[in-house]
Formats: sequence, structure tokens, C-alpha cells
Amino acid sequence: MERIILETVFILNLIFLVFLYIKLFRKVIYFRGKYKIALGSGKKIELERAIRAHSNFNENVPIGLILLMFLYFHNLLFFSCISILLLSLGRLFHSKGILDVNEDETSYDLRRKGMKLTIYSYKFALFGLLFYIGQVVYFYISNIY
Repeated sequence: MERIILETVFILNLIFLVFLYIKLFRKVIYFRGKYKIALGSGKKIELERAIRAHSNFNENVPIGLILLMFLYFHNLLFFSCISILLLSLGRLFHSKGILDVNEDETSYDLRRKGMKLTIYSYKFALFGLLFYIGQVVYFYISNIY
């Protein structure tokens, strides 16, 4: 039962990340069409922010997913679920913050929270990898003796 819940949480978060990617991608397309700009940002702040939100997602999510998939396929579902939840929240907060043109008034709070959650996601995944290495070493030593 626990495995089913953890796998469902993991897969739903993967789906959420795909939809968030599509949303960010469509924002860029929308502003490019609105301002009729094919390349670059044309110094339009909304387009520039949409491009950066989309780019930042593309820069941070792949490494997280590589770590998560390793954990997932080695049956470390607890680590992969916590990590993907942190990654999803981090990317959501960061994209909301960076898309906000009035972000100066909030002193970048959402972006900071998003970055912190993303880093915590990586750290938790790395902790899971260390746990996995510890398991491997333990079982290797216990099979020798």
C-alpha cells in the first residue's frame, strides 16, 4: 500500500512538472506573438521574464530528474518522493516569482523560496544516493563474511 501511494505521488509530480514546462513554454510563445518578436526579447520585460522562467526551468529540472530516476529505479521511493515534491514546489515558486513584473516590491521572496527548495531537493536526492551507496557497501561486506 505504501509503495502505491509513493509511486502515485512521484508520477503525479512528474506530470505536474510536464504541465509546468508546457505552461512556461506557452507563455514565451504568447508574448512573442503579442509583441511580434521572433528572436530575443526586444527589451520587452514580460517576454524577457517569460524566457528566463522557461530557461531556468530547463537548466534546473533535468539534473533533478536524473537523480530522481536513479533513486526511483533503485526502489528508494521515500527519497525520490520527497525530492520531487521539493523540486516541484521550488520550480513553481521560482517561475511565479520570475514571471511577476512587480517582483521588486516583494523583494524576490518567491524566487528565493523556489531556489532554496530546488537546492534542498538536490541535497535530499544526494542524501538518498549516499544511503544507496551505504546499502551497497553493507550488503557487499555482509556477503563476504
